[in-house]
Amino acid sequence: MSTQPYSDKVDRAARLLAEADYVLIGAGAGLSAAAGLNYQDQALFKAWYPQFAKLGIRTIWEGVTAHWAANDANRRRFWAFWATHIQKIRYDAPPGQAYLDLRRLVSGKKHFIITTNVDGQFEKAGFDPARMYTPQGDYGKFQCATPCSNVLYDNRDAVQKMLANLDEQTLLVRAQDIPRCPNCGGFLERNLRIDQSFVEEPYLVKQTDYTDFVTQSTSGKLVLLELGVGFNTPVIIRWPFERITLLHPGATLIRVNLDDAEVPDEIETKSIGFQEDIARILQDLL
Repeated sequence: MSTQPYSDKVDRAARLLAEADYVLIGAGAGLSAAAGLNYQDQALFKAWYPQFAKLGIRTIWEGVTAHWAANDANRRRFWAFWATHIQKIRYDAPPGQAYLDLRRLVSGKKHFIITTNVDGQFEKAGFDPARMYTPQGDYGKFQCATPCSNVLYDNRDAVQKMLANLDEQTLLVRAQDIPRCPNCGGFLERNLRIDQSFVEEPYLVKQTDYTDFVTQSTSGKLVLLELGVGFNTPVIIRWPFERITLLHPGATLIRVNLDDAEVPDEIETKSIGFQEDIARILQDLL
């Protein structure tokens, strides 16, 4: 990775963004962490999930992994955690400053977003959902667990019903509050790309919009602004962004990642890598 001084890289990145005809934003978990939703933050978990912290769980990530899949034995506890988690992250959390700064940064530019984040932060910050592709799902949606159809269901009311009747001592929801599919009567599930049952059809039109945006951008200068994307699911954003940068005649990749900011040798001259905090960089670019 380049040893160019930070200030010089910021100046170059700011100039490229100012001159860009198109900006393609690729966002991973690192962006939400920089905006205050850090799944490894023990203090955050203790403050937002005190009842689960008493069970010895230390972070949101530990809570998620401990309640990853529902079965007949754990379903009431499973939904106690997930109703709490969805309410806190998807509905209660305000838009983070990093997202608000990003919106200001691309205001007035033709832009499109692809993100693996499912927390709704882009929408809360005022980004247009029509310019957004979220292939991993949405915390605000449920789907049939089977699934019996490709329909997605808004889940705010179901989540709040579970929480309203949650037993704070046992941390169990009522059996009758567990969400059921209105079509087949089976259980509903989080609309997350967990396995082959993931309902993705509603997102496919946005996948087409994404590829159309990249194709249209070949007529001008494109900046690919990649924020907090590591190697958890590199096939969704990281590797495609590298390929677009390589093949696109007017593209530059700006990669921001605390741990994985390096770029392949073949696109090094068309890239800028930052290992600094995303929130700081976005503010410095304004």
